[in-house]
Amino acid sequence: MSPEESAPPPSGFAPVYYARLAVNIVRWDDVAIRRASRDVHAIYYGLVIWCVTALVILIFTALPQALQAIRAPLPAKVIAAAFGLLVGLVIMACVTFVQLGLCHLITKWFFSGTGTFAGILRPLLLGWFVNALVLVPVLGTLAASIAWVAVLMLVFEEVEGIERLQAFLISAGINVCFLIVQFMVPMRR
Repeated sequence: MSPEESAPPPSGFAPVYYARLAVNIVRWDDVAIRRASRDVHAIYYGLVIWCVTALVILIFTALPQALQAIRAPLPAKVIAAAFGLLVGLVIMACVTFVQLGLCHLITKWFFSGTGTFAGILRPLLLGWFVNALVLVPVLGTLAASIAWVAVLMLVFEEVEGIERLQAFLISAGINVCFLIVQFMVPMRR
């Protein structure tokens, strides 16, 4: 381990450090991924980044449609929108944790992965903000999927100790399955 990698994480409130760590994870920095995987505080900052990103995605994608569909006075509309955002966050959290859990279990069962679920969760929550690319018109969903597969692949390679091709196949396979399910679910208008 290099001195940079073995240095202890900052003590106290350090949002700038974890924001830089998140950006470095997305930039495929192996040291940042390994540091985040061992840093117990990274999960809290990762949850904040995940929540903010998920809320932004919901506000720009689902909220406008929900507000148009709700035929009620303004106070009821606000309450319904807030409740809808909360439900959307819970659903996105379930999808995220099921996706990451399946990747982790496949890695453990079939490829003898050596990492822990918490160890992969820390850097992946920090790097989850790449999913905000879904907001880009036309190619956003494709860009977000590619970026997320890349982050998943690198984290699984570094933390689980598996080969890059195996990590890619697991990451891409699970993402394709989730995209198929997402597009198979009928959208109501």
